[in-house]
Amino acid sequence: RSRGRSRASAAMNGKESLLDGAQEKVSLATLAWNFLVLGCTAFGGPPVHFGYFQDRFVEKKRWLTSSRYMELVAMANCLPGPSSTQVAFAIGITQQGVLGGLVSGFAFLIPGAIIMTILGFVSHSLKDQIEDPASEANAVAICASAVGVALVFIAVSGLVKKSVGGAKLASICFGSAAACMMLNPQPAWLNPALIILGGLITAISPVEGTAGAQDSGAKDNHGLSPTVGALIFVAYLLLAAWTIYTAAVDHGWLIPFLTAGMFVWGGGPVVLPMLMTVLTPTWIQSTIFLTGIALAEMMPGPVFNMSCFLGVQLSLASGYPWVAGTMLCWLSLMGPGVVLLFGAMPLWGKLRSFSFYTRALPGLNAAAVGLLVSTIFVVYGALEARSPWPAGSRAVALCSFAAIEFGKVSVPITVIVAAFAGLCWSYCREHAV
Repeated sequence: RSRGRSRASAAMNGKESLLDGAQEKVSLATLAWNFLVLGCTAFGGPPVHFGYFQDRFVEKKRWLTSSRYMELVAMANCLPGPSSTQVAFAIGITQQGVLGGLVSGFAFLIPGAIIMTILGFVSHSLKDQIEDPASEANAVAICASAVGVALVFIAVSGLVKKSVGGAKLASICFGSAAACMMLNPQPAWLNPALIILGGLITAISPVEGTAGAQDSGAKDNHGLSPTVGALIFVAYLLLAAWTIYTAAVDHGWLIPFLTAGMFVWGGGPVVLPMLMTVLTPTWIQSTIFLTGIALAEMMPGPVFNMSCFLGVQLSLASGYPWVAGTMLCWLSLMGPGVVLLFGAMPLWGKLRSFSFYTRALPGLNAAAVGLLVSTIFVVYGALEARSPWPAGSRAVALCSFAAIEFGKVSVPITVIVAAFAGLCWSYCREHAV
């Protein structure tokens, strides 16, 4: 009987450790396949990407606990660069170290980068169609974007339910969201400042009984050693100094990509307008740039992949080899934030051994969720502004929400049906008497 109790106790402990994120790590092939699928199907930008990651890797596959996942989101929001891409790299690191991070990150990036490179060559033929509100291409894009709005709401509401409990965490979450909504355009320091403030609040005034503090000690891979991580930050500062100097004397079209990749927080909505002010109209026409934004929002993967589209355009216009030009633009915009993520992972991991951090963790997570709450209104506002038929867009968004959340219809099927609805609407409008 004693042995039976011991075996039962061991089984219970094994189950608890599994739920705490200490399960056997997945293979590189599994990482590559899962992120390649997302790289081909994850439409809608970072808020939707975070929802995909939460659903696939936390809820279904249980590679990470919810608290650990929100730590990665919070860390990415404290760094410059594409936040959802950084989380894709970070998830791979937790499973298979540096190599796992490279596999997961590039599998997520490459499909969209290839598509945007191809579209860079055919942009002139697509430009007129997308700019025409009555075109079939625009109707399909709008209805697909409406599904994105539904996905954002599903993802964010799920995170609020899991990470925000009690008045204190709710105040941090929705206070952070309100701050993001009131400050438009958002200053570069806002996201990291709100996350740090949320952590300080619960570190000074701890929240009792939160799951975040209990499973913050989950064991996983941090990739590099803390020493190498610190060296990466030192190298980043040196490169930052060189970039500031070079930007002052070099007025070419490549250095703005490196400057944006190193110093801009806030993702595509902040980076792309900044690049537009520098590159247009000297290096590229505004219409071409805006077409690239529309195409990037329609494609899977991060909006930062628009750097491939711009790289093709800029290279062809200046007589530079397009392969080299496209790669340089892509790496300059993506590279700094990704490299910094590899340096931040072991240093962030060190923080988890301190009691101050475990007290701060619920506040960090609540503030990170608050940043995502504000994106619901941003994404919906963008849909309303672009849609030639706002009432129909709202209807598609509501039906998509019901289909995915309650009907359990898969996201790709929902996107295809919505796109077909947009095509039908465009046809009926064109042939209406």
